[in-house]
Amino acid sequence: MVPEPNLCDFIADRERFHRDVEMLLRTLSRQNASSIHPIWSWFGAGKTHTLHYISNKAAEINNQGTSHLAAVYSEFPRNPRSFVDVYKSFALQLDREQLSEAYLQIATAEESARLERDLLQTSSDLARALNVLVIGNAPDQELAMRWIRAEALPVADCRKLGISRRIVSSEDSTRVLIGIIRVFGLSAASQNQINSRLIWLLDELQRIDQLPPRVRHEINTGLHSTFNACPTGLTMILSFSGHPTESLPEWFSPELKDRIGRTKVLILPPMDTNDALTFVRDVLQHSRSIDDQSVDAFFPFTEESCRTIIDDIKDHGDLKPRAIMQAFDAVLREADFDIEVGKIETVSPAFARRVLAELVELK
Repeated sequence: MVPEPNLCDFIADRERFHRDVEMLLRTLSRQNASSIHPIWSWFGAGKTHTLHYISNKAAEINNQGTSHLAAVYSEFPRNPRSFVDVYKSFALQLDREQLSEAYLQIATAEESARLERDLLQTSSDLARALNVLVIGNAPDQELAMRWIRAEALPVADCRKLGISRRIVSSEDSTRVLIGIIRVFGLSAASQNQINSRLIWLLDELQRIDQLPPRVRHEINTGLHSTFNACPTGLTMILSFSGHPTESLPEWFSPELKDRIGRTKVLILPPMDTNDALTFVRDVLQHSRSIDDQSVDAFFPFTEESCRTIIDDIKDHGDLKPRAIMQAFDAVLREADFDIEVGKIETVSPAFARRVLAELVELK
């Protein structure tokens, strides 16, 4: 029900959507022009799973050596006061070792002086923090990482690191974010990699709609200003819930809509019965060990009991992955021990109906 990031390594059913995601990843790995891509779907349709899937596939592409895709997943804060809080959610998810390694590649490259000069021009404070992160002692390294995460460090600690100021304004956080994107790009350039890109996977963006207009405007400005400053090496994948329509929600600023331009919005619609049946079959097959591949595709269910559960879900709402997982999990929890001890061989339609009848649907 709540995706575990490292297990999001496949997409069940959703063949067309799967093709769209694979095509997007292929494009991102072959050219470095910056881009913004929306994922817009109903609650529980699988957006977060998709974002983690993209992150895992990006890591696989990295292992091939021709491109470097650094994926960072973050969730839009519930009550941000400014773009700083959105930046903090991003910085908290940064891979410290990956960031340190990127800066080390810059510092040890043949053209290190020129590369570091480029970074200093973007954010001298970030350059100093990264230098400490790589060569400083352990306490100072921790301070440097805390500064990057926009924590409220005492002025004395900032001075100790050689940093002029804390990250306190939207302008500060935008500048540092641009610098981090630049670090990955310069690191790739130092290794003669064809393409480098930071992929920011920003989830639950619909929360911006509940914010005061001033805060909403400031966050939109932070997003499009970051994009403006990074013509290459950045992709934002913005995921949000709601009922998809022909136009993006009004809480997208005109400037941000303009940066998105003409692009394919990735949508995960509710399923029909056959889609749901394929989804269940794919999840079960993916979860089996190699030795279990000879059993029936729907074991420990049957196709008939699967249809019974799917019909029950339809009676209570849309067929969405989360609702399907919840219903099948509830039935399997009841049946698991009985199957293990041999009391029953599979989940029958009658067994499924009995369990589902006992469930309470909370509104």
